[in-house]
Amino acid sequence: MNNKIKNLAGFTLIELLVSIVIIAAMSGIFMVNYHNTNKRSELGIIKQKLASDIRLAQNNSLGSKTYDGINTPAGGWGVHFSLADPTHYIIFADKNAPNGNQSYDVGEAIETKTLPVGVTISALSPANIVDIVFFPPDPVTYVNGLNNTNAQITLLENINNSTAMISVNFFGLIDTD
Repeated sequence: MNNKIKNLAGFTLIELLVSIVIIAAMSGIFMVNYHNTNKRSELGIIKQKLASDIRLAQNNSLGSKTYDGINTPAGGWGVHFSLADPTHYIIFADKNAPNGNQSYDVGEAIETKTLPVGVTISALSPANIVDIVFFPPDPVTYVNGLNNTNAQITLLENINNSTAMISVNFFGLIDTD
């Protein structure tokens, strides 16, 4: 009778195999979700970096920063976006005299920023080209030359088709969704 009880204790080979298959399936599901979550968090970091660059232009305007060590830009500081080049955006000094034109012109670029591989600007509002300019000393916010318009920049992460949006209203508030 004692031998029968000893034979019933423990696991069979089938029970062990089933347990291993269940653990392997759960691990596989976790790894797939981990990869997707990691990509979404990378897009969030890129979105925050872009918003930070817009704030840089705003801060340059608030601080009356010079663009060549001597001159403060006549039209303020801005950021230029274009769907014709969806992997780059430009931080610029609106140098056109006497008061600037609150838009980007060739030769005004201070720095061209490149989005990471796989991330593009997928949509712009109110047009396919958006210039956000902060005119000192307040700074007044202009979007495509108008000081009563909002701007939206939509980023697309091409692998998972994840999107992120940055909005700038006419008061200069920069919002990331």
